[in-house]
Amino acid sequence: NPKGGVGDNLQIAKTAEEFLTGHGIETTLHVTERAGHAPEMVETLECGSGEAICGIGGDGTMHELVNGMMRRAPENRVPLALLPGGTGNSFLYDLDCGETESALNRLIEPNQRSIDLFEITVEGKKRYGFNIVAWGMASAANVLAESLRALGRRRYDIATVIKVLRNRKYRARLESDGETLDGDFTFVALCNTVHTGEGMKIAPKADMADGKLDLIYIREASRIQLVRLFSKLGKGGHVGDPLVTYLHTAGLKVTTEDSVPITLDGELIESGSFEVKVLPGALELLL
Repeated sequence: NPKGGVGDNLQIAKTAEEFLTGHGIETTLHVTERAGHAPEMVETLECGSGEAICGIGGDGTMHELVNGMMRRAPENRVPLALLPGGTGNSFLYDLDCGETESALNRLIEPNQRSIDLFEITVEGKKRYGFNIVAWGMASAANVLAESLRALGRRRYDIATVIKVLRNRKYRARLESDGETLDGDFTFVALCNTVHTGEGMKIAPKADMADGKLDLIYIREASRIQLVRLFSKLGKGGHVGDPLVTYLHTAGLKVTTEDSVPITLDGELIESGSFEVKVLPGALELLL
């Protein structure tokens, strides 16, 4: 993705191509031309035994790779890999693989492992994710941040502060593993990875290969309590706080009439009721 990160992904691609070719690994370079192009590429690329698809980008690129791969027939799916080239690299934080050189070295003699994905259904439309589904205050902050683009990357922090100070509640019914909970919620997140965004530890107990998702939610909290909680999110210090519920689950159904959009792997999608279920071992990953 030449538009990802700080714009040097084409140079990373050329470096990767030279490095891998020098180690006897045949490569073919494909460059995306627009948003949504990567899933189309991944879906239609002809791949045989011993071949893999490696993206260069961040979490947004990984999300597109995953959705393209899941559109392929199961018998035609191949392993995925990712080289760092994005603004947010939560996926690579989890794999301790955030530097291009170390990531390339791992691809010379890679290990292959299966990781979980999840499927989200909104009004009958299915998508796939690897990282996080967030709803409530987190989504509302992302919506506000989109209108503050002139502030650069700081817009996310500023939008979050504004939404914390407003402290709006979002009414919904949550159904998870046979349990039902009705009421107002401040924050709801369902995570497959430990990190999200730029290294924030939203779900410190998450494991991409345990067949479970980590559900974190906050119900009633004052503005002061929310400020304290959100200041702990970066290092996972919110876990264990009496205001935070942290569970492992196979899925979640959220029924709501609230119009706040849903955040999927860092991207805003439509609003409405939604259902998420884990897909154990759905993706073959090269490390």
